[in-house]
Amino acid sequence: MVTKPMTNTVELARELAQNGIATNAAKTDSTASFPEASIKALGESGLLGLMVPKAHGGKEATIREFVDTVSEIAASCASTGMIFVMHCCATHVIKNTLDDAAAAPILRDIAAGKHLTTLACSERGTGTHFYASHSTSKKEDGKYLLSGEKCFVTSARYADSYVLSTQAAENGGPLATSFYLVEKSDKGYEFQGDWNGLGLRGNESCVLKLNDCAVPADRVLGEEGAGVGFAIATILPLFLIGTAAVYTGIARAAYEASCAHVKDRHHKHTGDALADLQTIRRSIADMKVSVHSTKAFIDSIADIFDESPETPDLLIQLMEAKLLSTKTVKEVTMNAMQVCGGIAYSGALPVERYMRDGLAGSVMAPTSDVLADLIGKSALGQPLM
Repeated sequence: MVTKPMTNTVELARELAQNGIATNAAKTDSTASFPEASIKALGESGLLGLMVPKAHGGKEATIREFVDTVSEIAASCASTGMIFVMHCCATHVIKNTLDDAAAAPILRDIAAGKHLTTLACSERGTGTHFYASHSTSKKEDGKYLLSGEKCFVTSARYADSYVLSTQAAENGGPLATSFYLVEKSDKGYEFQGDWNGLGLRGNESCVLKLNDCAVPADRVLGEEGAGVGFAIATILPLFLIGTAAVYTGIARAAYEASCAHVKDRHHKHTGDALADLQTIRRSIADMKVSVHSTKAFIDSIADIFDESPETPDLLIQLMEAKLLSTKTVKEVTMNAMQVCGGIAYSGALPVERYMRDGLAGSVMAPTSDVLADLIGKSALGQPLM
């Protein structure tokens, strides 16, 4: 495996993660509060503009830089890492679909750290099939009036804009969908409930209720009625590798915390460190191999994404990346809990937080079951849909 040198962007993310974001992580988790200070720090550093073109003041990062940056952030605070991924995915959509006149001011604000955006695709009625929608739209006086509910909206009340889908106005149906950009200043929507999840507790993943929310025609994203293809081609690839980077970052953090604990922890009656036990060393080895092999696999796919984005089976490989990362984070964090023992269970170490955060991976759309089925279909030459 060829290891690429760290870029200034990734080094900046590591510095912020270790010196600021990590400090806020425990409080974010214990209080289920949005990590405002961490997001503000990312904005002031210019990292919220990671996927913004340089022409608009952004960093115009490669996919590999995106992956490494996300991993550094998520290793310190998974909630901040996931918020960042959703922001970058929505930014990617805005820059690739909006007319430049409409996109430019938003992208400049994102690059300046003044605008946080996010995805709002999930619905209770469609579950893991995030590309489908039961929300509706109708065209009236040159605007689109959107109605329905979105669930698990990351950053909910704290975002400045939302990339969301409804059934197309002229050709309705769950699979004939259109995507829109809803801005915070728009009228006709509200948030309901509070987020109190098992993990990723700072995500503010609430319900967004739309009631004839008026969106101008220049904020339609992509082709009307072609939302399934749009979601698969534009949103899904970056989302898959971004979430894979989050869970790989969590797994690395759990492994590193375990190493630090077993080297420091001694039995008073013998003076031996936990690291002197062969069973402990075996568990540490298993964690290390899992983390490093998963990271190497994801890095290789990120490089393909950068160098050959038209590779025919790239989407399947991206699915494999997310599926593998969710398996790795489960195995590594459970192993870390066993290695660190009662102290980890008590919450005195961040290991149990890593475990809870990591469990989100297999149930977050597309779920591990759905991804495994699609990967299996591909391997057997069957149609995916």
